Amino acid sequence: MFLYIAIHKDENTGYGLTVPSLPGCFSYGDTLEQAIEESKQAILFHIEGLLEDGIEPETNQPDLATLINDPEYAGAQWFGIEMNIDHLTLKKVDTYVSQTHDTRSNFLAKAALERINSANQNAGIAK
Repeated sequence: MFLYIAIHKDENTGYGLTVPSLPGCFSYGDTLEQAIEESKQAILFHIEGLLEDGIEPETNQPDLATLINDPEYAGAQWFGIEMNIDHLTLKKVDTYVSQTHDTRSNFLAKAALERINSANQNAGIAK
């Protein structure tokens, strides 16, 4: 998952970061490097919290030009980071299958077939 982070720095303060595509996700650090590393942890913590609350994390990632022109982020510097959240999704799948006495592979195969059949129906393609 690729995300832009907005970096703010005021005189005599550390670096503050927000993740526009994950409302409520923010971080800070005394140095730029520390702030970026802390933002990665904040993103994982934020997404894990959503999953634990039963909320699917949906990122509405605007393009960079839109973010730069958004008055909410006036004066921000932008940094893009790539996050791997596969382990969080698998954790949620494993929790679900343990409660339904299924296996991960069987669950994923059924989910894939349901998705394919749904996409085919929406596109008017016969099974």
